[in-house]
Amino acid sequence: MKIVVFSDAHGDKQAVESILRNNLMADMIISLGDSELQNSFMQNNDIIAIKGNYPLDAGFIYEKLITVLGKRIFLTHGHKFNVRRGVDKLYYKALETEADIVLYGHTHIPKTDKVHKTLIINPGSISKPRNFENPTYLIIEINDGVIDYKFIDLRTHKIASRQY
Repeated sequence: MKIVVFSDAHGDKQAVESILRNNLMADMIISLGDSELQNSFMQNNDIIAIKGNYPLDAGFIYEKLITVLGKRIFLTHGHKFNVRRGVDKLYYKALETEADIVLYGHTHIPKTDKVHKTLIINPGSISKPRNFENPTYLIIEINDGVIDYKFIDLRTHKIASRQY
């Protein structure tokens, strides 16, 4: 199962279209908010979309819990969990929802935290990265109960030079 995850497109439809073109074999595409793209565009491209803190994300919900091949994945933009100060609140939400993976955006900085058995990942931003690196997105693969992930450079669609 291949899951493509991006966040913080901020209206950059070309970036999203580039991700779609370069990941035709993806089983699932997830936007973690602040896409600023129309709900119809997201639906027409089968993108699971979460609402961010920008008012242009109309028609989306703030949080979603999905199950993929037995793994529970909690989706949020992150601003309601004060992620700029750390991932503690996300970890407690993972415990509450029994999530194996928590995916969030908002900070525009790619990051991975492993807290006990919970994997907490921010794919970075595909339009305005704040870490002086190229825009990034995430690919998660779940096979036989094993979770593998890698950060992808939006400009080359190859594995990013750093794994966060």
